[in-house]
Amino acid sequence: MPKITINGTELDVDDGLNVIQAAAVAGIEIPHFCYHPSLSVVAQCRQCLVEVEGVPKVLPACNTTVRDGLVVKTDTEKALEARKAAVEFTLINHPLDCPICDKGGECPLQMTTFAHGPGYSRVGGPENKKVRQKSYLSDRIMYDPNRCIMCTRCVRFTDEVTRTHELGTTGRGFRKKISVFPGKKLDNELAGNVIDICPVGALLTKNTLHEERVWYMEFTDSVCSLCSTGCNITVGVDPRKGKVSRIRPRINQEVNGHWICDKGRYDYKEIQESSRLRDPIIKNHKDYEIASWEDAVNNVGSKLSRTISSAAGPYAIAASATLTNEEMFLASKLSSLLGDCPVICGAGAEKTEKKFGLVSSDPYPNSTGSRNLMTHGNGYGTKTIIDLLLADKIKTLIVIETDLFKVVSDHEKQLLSNALEKISFLVIIDYTLTETARYAHAILPSASPYEKDGTFTNDAGRVQKIKKAIAPPGTAKPGWEVLCMIGEKIDKSLFSYNCASEVMDDISLKFPRYGEMSYDKIGAVGKVIENGMAK
Repeated sequence: MPKITINGTELDVDDGLNVIQAAAVAGIEIPHFCYHPSLSVVAQCRQCLVEVEGVPKVLPACNTTVRDGLVVKTDTEKALEARKAAVEFTLINHPLDCPICDKGGECPLQMTTFAHGPGYSRVGGPENKKVRQKSYLSDRIMYDPNRCIMCTRCVRFTDEVTRTHELGTTGRGFRKKISVFPGKKLDNELAGNVIDICPVGALLTKNTLHEERVWYMEFTDSVCSLCSTGCNITVGVDPRKGKVSRIRPRINQEVNGHWICDKGRYDYKEIQESSRLRDPIIKNHKDYEIASWEDAVNNVGSKLSRTISSAAGPYAIAASATLTNEEMFLASKLSSLLGDCPVICGAGAEKTEKKFGLVSSDPYPNSTGSRNLMTHGNGYGTKTIIDLLLADKIKTLIVIETDLFKVVSDHEKQLLSNALEKISFLVIIDYTLTETARYAHAILPSASPYEKDGTFTNDAGRVQKIKKAIAPPGTAKPGWEVLCMIGEKIDKSLFSYNCASEVMDDISLKFPRYGEMSYDKIGAVGKVIENGMAK
């Protein structure tokens, strides 16, 4: 382990680090643009120049590897002047449009200019700057060459991470710009990451131009719910609009590194813009009417209690691996109260393929959790429920966040429709109005993954927390709370939970695989279950 000195402080650092990484260990930030920890080093922005003892010229910190006895100075007059000159050179043709740039407020160039720039410009005015035409690299990504500082992070991303090689550079001097190769499109599943790694506002999301101002937004750390990888994300909410405005990756080297796929980045809109359920709905005779939560839950609880006492089963619960661990546990607990009531959960295969090592073929975030917690299930395919329905073997059915009509083939849809019309009691717990919900006797609105707390167990056995970033619409409630309200009507002592973390505490007591698991121990990056115990 090399021992180095940075600004007079001795440090023991890991072998193979560069000076930027070593300085970060000491809490010293060295400004940089082209360097990125997950991309190759090119040392072309020259913004990370530092003095190294024994070397007459300043050196780029990103391209200087630590060695025993290395002495680095980042705060000398020579280093400061070199970085100041680099900022000035970078800004020669950079437009003065920070007030209208979507990157404003979180722009590395903006922050570096304030901290390390000369504080004045020797360029006469905007009219003396070179201007080039904006273009689109894809249907979603706009490119402004006037703001581009040619760090080539985006080019290296498509060369080294996705290996799809869509991007390159054309021209020389100030005419140099990022271009898509002829015959190619920037349409790989991870393309949106070039927006995040751009250190200026040169690459922006086309569909939200001039809509996002970072200082208005509120951010919540969470986990993506759109596949079994469980990428760590940050959910940005604009309180003025009352909705999720953006999803960005959150670094977790054990799961997704610095990246997320475009599905996780953009498909939150599909959830928000779907036909959201806002209030409980009860069917009276042939009419549907909005009800209070008290009336709706009393209705569901009383009918379930009557069917239990009269043994008017059989019952079943159809769930989906989009549920959190807490919701699955409560669904299983509810099924045990109903007697011979299988909990059948739609889930993906145990072994899945991943494109780019990130995009899973399993679309469910909690398939592993369903296999661990759905102890009363007699199968993992929702098709099992369909077969029981078509055979007239289910009289009472609770469907949680799944649409049975999406499972059956076209020629079976009419048969399923007929079966649902004959069923004695159908309860829907969901956040969208599905085709199945149109046959329900009671509809209880739940919260989407961006609107509740809970945990998912990803395909590597890592338990990770999702967090409420925004309130659900109307009077909708998180699924775990809805299940507790129903369960309390049958046996209050078994469903007396005040928050999702208390449900996880109970899971850790009853399931050895989740032993010693708690929200505090799960932390920000998750906790892996191995050999039957949390680790």
